[in-house]
Amino acid sequence: MFEKRIKTHHSAMAEGKKYALGPRPVSQYLTSPEQDRGNGTIYIHVPFCPKICSFCNMRRSLQDAEPDYHRYVVKEIENYAKLPYIQSQTFDAVYFGGGTPTMLSDEAFREILQALFSNLSFTEDAEVTVETTVTELTEEKITVLGENHVNRFSVGVQTFNDEERIRMNRVGSGEKAYQKLKYLKDQGKFTLSMDLIYNYAGQTLDDLRRDLESIQELELDGFSMYSLIDMKGSRIDLSQDLRSDEMMFREIAETMEAAGYSFLELTKMVKGDQYRYIMNRHRAADTLPLGAGAGGSVNHLMMMNEINLDKYRESVEHFDTRKGMLFRPEYDEITRFKGDIQTLFLPGNETLYRDQQKYQRYRQQLMDEGYVKFCNDKYKLTDKGVFWGNTISRELSDMI
Repeated sequence: MFEKRIKTHHSAMAEGKKYALGPRPVSQYLTSPEQDRGNGTIYIHVPFCPKICSFCNMRRSLQDAEPDYHRYVVKEIENYAKLPYIQSQTFDAVYFGGGTPTMLSDEAFREILQALFSNLSFTEDAEVTVETTVTELTEEKITVLGENHVNRFSVGVQTFNDEERIRMNRVGSGEKAYQKLKYLKDQGKFTLSMDLIYNYAGQTLDDLRRDLESIQELELDGFSMYSLIDMKGSRIDLSQDLRSDEMMFREIAETMEAAGYSFLELTKMVKGDQYRYIMNRHRAADTLPLGAGAGGSVNHLMMMNEINLDKYRESVEHFDTRKGMLFRPEYDEITRFKGDIQTLFLPGNETLYRDQQKYQRYRQQLMDEGYVKFCNDKYKLTDKGVFWGNTISRELSDMI
């Protein structure tokens, strides 16, 4: 039924420009109290990296964290906290992404976290995640973060295989990565997830099985699984073919389901990890973007902060000139449409399809060929459907 697998949700969604209403000044638009949009999330971008991984083309730069960076993030928080809409909002998830957020100093983290929780409103059980490498996460930093609301770590391990870690430009051995995860797990107060890359050139099933065994031994709360993507800006060898891709995906799914893990998203399996940040985003919750290069949407106003540090600083200093792109409220339905598929279900809002009969024929074909099953009044992706999920998302989005 499919020939080419789309591996990332960034390539799986239709164009949204037709929903745009035009630019609006942030400080003028967010002047009314929040109108019952549910709990929001916060994304904080830290664009600095000690090394550039060979598989990565994210918004980051090879440099130490600039010493004043956190002060601008704090000032940005304070600027937003003055706006009536933000004042009336409650947040229940924060995500520090990058880059490598843990390149920030302990004091920088402390100041940002204290600014967040003293200026904004949070639920008592708010999820606060820090993305990190193994080497940048020192025991001292773990202590500081744990004392300042952080309760979840997403660790970029990728593999425990020493040879492949070198090829991916990861720092430190697989054993060091294993022991750092064990140390975090033994603290007993953090939700712990890691990234796993599979189907890189030369990887065997035995290589993959050893990584999966380590995840099970560590009793991680979840892991994100990414088939290597051959994309512009990365410098690693090409991934293996589609047959190998599917074989390795099936090995991960079957092995880890037998170990008690289940799919939360197309690329994430969990055993206890709720990953509230991303699940909120899938339901079109507000996401307040902070830091250079951060993107988000608040009350239908989409914002993308400058990645250039000087321009970012200027936008914080002259916050009243900052603008976002306003989208029609209907775009929330498109976000939820994509979110349904990312969380394993065919979209619930079937009124979006231009041709209902065409969609129903396609849905029936998915069921007949084992990509989808009907259960509890919903159409849910099977493991086979999960493997092809972003391709299915692309084809469904073309029908709306």
